[in-house]
Amino acid sequence: MSGKALKERAQALPIALGSHHATIQKLILEGFFDTPVSSENVGNRVTEKSGNRLKTIHVQTYLKKFLTADVLHGVKPQGSKQNFWVLTSVSRADALAMIGKGRRLRELQQELFSPELTKKLQRDFAREMEELRDNFGKHGNSSAFLLRKILEKLLIIVFAKNNKETLLEDKGRPGGYKGLKDMIETASREKYRGVPFMTPKTATETKGIKFLGDTAAHNPKVSVAMTTIVPPMPYIITAYEELAAHL
Repeated sequence: MSGKALKERAQALPIALGSHHATIQKLILEGFFDTPVSSENVGNRVTEKSGNRLKTIHVQTYLKKFLTADVLHGVKPQGSKQNFWVLTSVSRADALAMIGKGRRLRELQQELFSPELTKKLQRDFAREMEELRDNFGKHGNSSAFLLRKILEKLLIIVFAKNNKETLLEDKGRPGGYKGLKDMIETASREKYRGVPFMTPKTATETKGIKFLGDTAAHNPKVSVAMTTIVPPMPYIITAYEELAAHL
């Protein structure tokens, strides 16, 4: 059954006005359960929305009406102490995959960069890193734009400190720089003591953040989702680390 049909089924259930059931019903209709949410998050959201506290230990009791109606079902990842709840239109396998992505995102949020990399970037990128911490995990467009900006600025600073800034300059625009794609390719070709500023593998994979950053800044039809940003993050971080080694 489709998500739309399940929401119609939920709306048709006899629910007492002003109850926790009524609040959960509203959340279902608003799409809150379109992706898996933990019991803790359900309790917090019901409390926020209704003003009446719903403890985590009581969440399953109030969800039972919707579980019995096959509107929602529970999923518990192996090794997890938490139950997650989602529309039955989402299979268990898909729900587990979504939960895994969410956990990976939370881990990245907690520590985007290693202490060593953070220390190297702090002087020149304090503002960008603060804004990235505020936006990462919440706002895909802002995150993509900032990740792209940091990469471009880092390339320019690194090449300038190693007396190679002219390699990034756009000969057709005095005072201007080449596009990021050309900068990345230059960094993969140009070597310092026999080693490229950015390894070819990293350079190839890092071009994805250029695309996402450009999409965030210039494509009015599309927004960048956080789930799109998470997969290339290891390559982006590796690129920062390779370049920061030359600061």
